[in-house]
Amino acid sequence: MSIVLNVGLDPRIVGDPDAPSTAFPTVDSVQVQAGLDAAAVELAELGLDFETCLLDRSDHAEEQFRAVVSQKHYDIIVFGGGVRLEPSMTPLFEKLINVARTYAPTSVLCFNTGPDSTVDAVRRWWPRGQRRCGHGHLSSHEERNLHACSAP
Repeated sequence: MSIVLNVGLDPRIVGDPDAPSTAFPTVDSVQVQAGLDAAAVELAELGLDFETCLLDRSDHAEEQFRAVVSQKHYDIIVFGGGVRLEPSMTPLFEKLINVARTYAPTSVLCFNTGPDSTVDAVRRWWPRGQRRCGHGHLSSHEERNLHACSAP
């Protein structure tokens, strides 16, 4: 079975008043956990295993991610908006991308925009070797640069 790895902030630190998010000021730990739970159910229905790598804001987050991606192959790695869109997380996000390029070079990398868009991110690239245009039409990976969507 194919495996999706979600990389994001640990819900326990989301909404922390000592480290407020400028990108997601109204998102709290309950919303993040609900998004993870819903993604796991929906991806299972698609025949995909779903694992998480939940990070904190410490200096050990990069090593934690490296340990996870060096243990097994992930078909898709989804980077969450909390590590990607939060300006204070940019240095960590850069490190995570470079770790993924080194330790998971054949994994598809994709990005969600919040706790409720993980499945949408996966669907843009699954089944592997295909992606969907903005209208949901499949195009082959090899032809994606030639794909011209005719949807209005």
